Amino acid sequence: MRRTQRLLATLGFLLSVNGRLTGQDATPPAPAPGPTPAPGAESSPLQALKEPVAYRPIEGNVIINLPSVEVPSKGTLTLLVTHRFNQRVQEGDINNFFTLDSGNTWGFGLWYAPIKNLNVGFYRTSELATYEASAEYGFPRVGGFAASLRVGEDWRTEVIEAGNETFPFAASPKSSFFAQAVLAYSFGPYLRITAVPTYLQRTNRFYRDDLTYPPPGDRSCTRNPNVPTLYSCSGLYESIFNVPIAASIAITHSITVHAEVTPRLSAVNSRGVGWTMTIEKSLLRHRFAFFAGNVRTTTVDQYTGSVPFGQSPKNIYLGFNLFRAWKLN
Repeated sequence: MRRTQRLLATLGFLLSVNGRLTGQDATPPAPAPGPTPAPGAESSPLQALKEPVAYRPIEGNVIINLPSVEVPSKGTLTLLVTHRFNQRVQEGDINNFFTLDSGNTWGFGLWYAPIKNLNVGFYRTSELATYEASAEYGFPRVGGFAASLRVGEDWRTEVIEAGNETFPFAASPKSSFFAQAVLAYSFGPYLRITAVPTYLQRTNRFYRDDLTYPPPGDRSCTRNPNVPTLYSCSGLYESIFNVPIAASIAITHSITVHAEVTPRLSAVNSRGVGWTMTIEKSLLRHRFAFFAGNVRTTTVDQYTGSVPFGQSPKNIYLGFNLFRAWKLN
């Protein structure tokens, strides 16, 4: 009996050892631990905030009134809305809400870039009911220097009514060819200086009646048939050349200050140096600019002559520019 028990115990031991050797043990081995991540290898929301902010182009296709050297990329459609209050700030009070209740001149412009480096467009302003067509071509940039060439035409169509008759607001011819070289130098993404040498075929300024003498060089003046000592003029001058300048300064990645200065031209009887400035906020493809300056006009045939006769360079007007861009392809 004892021999049988010893034999059975020995046989059970041998079977147990054989099972372990042949892999029949049901308990699987524990998996090997994975490598420990290196400190800082995983990204975090705080790390994304520390990335450098990408600056948008410091300007749109228009600075304030002057063209920008920034030609939109191919397939970009750009809308510009301009608004200028007619009443000067010096006449503002709480009753007219500091000139915001006054009348205004407005403009709508639409530009499209059909091919690389070319932007063509059309703009209309209620100032003298003027239409402006233009095309701008941007040349390859060299370091911080950039240049473009812009050409176009302005048409003035406004008329005045007196009784049952209508009279042209501006003397004929009412159209003006212009050519502008846009020369800019950028100091990184934060500062750009621009000069815009401008040739203007002719300009019609503002209608002036009952003048005791004709302004020098004005080819539109006629005598009043009822009072021969008085003149009526619309400010027609020809072959105008001027060099307005502009500066754009990025305060943050989305807030920019723009300023433009137009030198006085005695040839067109301007009253002084013209200046404008805006504070612009950009967001995605939108730009909104709050305007202040002594030049309310927005077309080449009007702003090239600086402050027109009959206005004071001390006058300050308010307004805004609104830009919107779409990428069509």
